[in-house]
Order: sequence, then structure tokens, then C-alpha cells
Amino acid sequence: MDFLYKLVVALHLLGFAVIVGGWVVSRGAERFPQAVLWAARAQFLLGLLIVGLAESMDKTLNYPKIGVKLVLGLVVVAMAEIGNARSRKGQSAKTQLDAAGGAGLLAALVAALW
Repeated sequence: MDFLYKLVVALHLLGFAVIVGGWVVSRGAERFPQAVLWAARAQFLLGLLIVGLAESMDKTLNYPKIGVKLVLGLVVVAMAEIGNARSRKGQSAKTQLDAAGGAGLLAALVAALW
């Protein structure tokens, strides 16, 4: 179970790298990056899985921190979904990309510094 937990955490970190890296690289692009969209979806689900696995392993959890990260994760996913929809309609999604990338970065800072 410990290996599975560590694997999910590693995948969660890779998702963060894709979100923030895609944000930085794609700031001037016309379309919303699909990699950021799928990484946001995966990040959210993996975060829920991490909490579930940690609970099943009787790890001590910081519930206020989990709540803050849950809200930030919802912001990332919502902005990615809205940005993708706007991009498919031919509209600019730069604001949504900035919001998703910024919220993703903030979630990583909360995880590391709290």
C-alpha cells in the first residue's frame, strides 16, 4: 500500500509540472493547451486518491490544508474546462490559462510550505 501511495504522489507531482510548465510555455498560444486540461483533471482525481489512501493507511491528515487544496484544485479544473471551451469556440482563453496556472502554482506552494 505504501508503494501505491508513493506512486500516486509522484504522478500528482508530475501533473503539477505539466500544469505550471504548460502555463509558462503556452502563454502566447492561441488555443488552450490540452496537456494542461488533462493534467488538471488528473491532478484533482489524484489528490482525492491521495487523501483516500492516506486515510486508509491511518496517516495523520491536516484537514484545513486539504480543504484549501481542494478549493484550489477546483479552481484549476474549472478554469481549464472554461478555457478549453472558450478555445474551441475561437475565443481567447488567456485569462483562464493564467488563472489555472496561477492556482496550480499556489496549490503547490500550499502543499510545500504549509
